[in-house]
Amino acid sequence: MSAASGVRRLSALVAVAAGALACALVSTGASNLRLRAVGTPAVHSRGLIPASPEQILPLQRRTVQSTNWSGYAVTSKTHMITAVSGTFVVPKAGSVPFRYAATWAGIGGYFRTSSDLIQAGTAENSSTGGASGRHYYAWYELLPKSEQQLHNCSGDPRCRVKPGDHIAIDIRNLGGTAWTISVRNVARWSWHRQVNYNSTRTSAEWILEAPDINGAQTTLAPVGTVHFGPASKFNYASRSRTIAQGKPVKIVLTGDAKPSALARNGQSFNDCAYASSCPAP
Repeated sequence: MSAASGVRRLSALVAVAAGALACALVSTGASNLRLRAVGTPAVHSRGLIPASPEQILPLQRRTVQSTNWSGYAVTSKTHMITAVSGTFVVPKAGSVPFRYAATWAGIGGYFRTSSDLIQAGTAENSSTGGASGRHYYAWYELLPKSEQQLHNCSGDPRCRVKPGDHIAIDIRNLGGTAWTISVRNVARWSWHRQVNYNSTRTSAEWILEAPDINGAQTTLAPVGTVHFGPASKFNYASRSRTIAQGKPVKIVLTGDAKPSALARNGQSFNDCAYASSCPAP
């Protein structure tokens, strides 16, 4: 870990500790699995942060070292990516305090020259340690705004999430700046929203992330093995393609997590936190 990285993570720890204390003072009802009580810090996903500022980001079939993302990305220099879909199993956050994780699919955020990212997924956080300190929720985010927790889902107004749930994400462009975001907790609830957003449409991703807290990089929660699949696709020029067909870039969260090779279906993979190896599903 570099000195700069250590400072960022120390700052994150202080911010998260303050937020966790505020949360505890506001409410002791941790059993409802809600993290974002009054006084908790703002959680942000961010675009890809390369491990080295000098790192040249490849367009395809290479490996990138990152300080916040782990997973796969496909790119389009011609701005032709119009949809992304993905399914994954919600992992357990672990019991180490002040560790955070976000599991998601989205469009944008890979290139340094673009600051746009439209995404949806789930949070797996351990704000204070132990079972009572674990928090899970579903969210969507339109950078540069903070993530928005889902509410009023069909089938469960509270849109509850727990480890082992199967989540399906679908984000697609309707033309111009119009987009739809759909999130399903399979066999439990569904949520759908239409939004307006300016996207460069230059990349699609399937990611396990260590998010930001109040602008400071957090340390990834010990989520173990996160399974993405069986369906992970994107639309290029209105044609549906698998991750493998997009000649993807593999992204490694340096020292914290790494994705496996893609399975034979070209759509499924595992992402392993704090593991020496990561076998394909």
